[in-house]
Amino acid sequence: MAGLSFNELGPGYEFPPSSYELDDAIISKYLSAVESPSQEFIPPLAIAAYAMKSMIESLSLPPGSIHASQEFEFIRPVSIGTTITCNAKVDRKIARSRMNMLVLEIGVFNQDREKVQSGKTTIVLPLMDAND
Repeated sequence: MAGLSFNELGPGYEFPPSSYELDDAIISKYLSAVESPSQEFIPPLAIAAYAMKSMIESLSLPPGSIHASQEFEFIRPVSIGTTITCNAKVDRKIARSRMNMLVLEIGVFNQDREKVQSGKTTIVLPLMDAND
């Protein structure tokens, strides 16, 4: 499925939810990549990375797009083996003279439908020439 472009999105657009089981194999890869020892709970930034991955997979980003900022609130710890569901929607869409910006709101819930994280991320997208 091709992702949505900036022009197809508007404030309030909700991306399809994505669910992931954060099992030991997935978390071990993350911990190895960040050179962190094993833990009882999933590192909150690992959960945030999966939430952002699920949202980005629904977008068609032009070359040169930049993940400019993020803010997260970590509400409760998540144990390894938990299935999380990530929801995202367009909070703001900003068109400037040489770039576009999307501010996306993210919510992450555990298998009991309890919110475990919330946040926002900003993506800067370059304008594409009409010849591209």
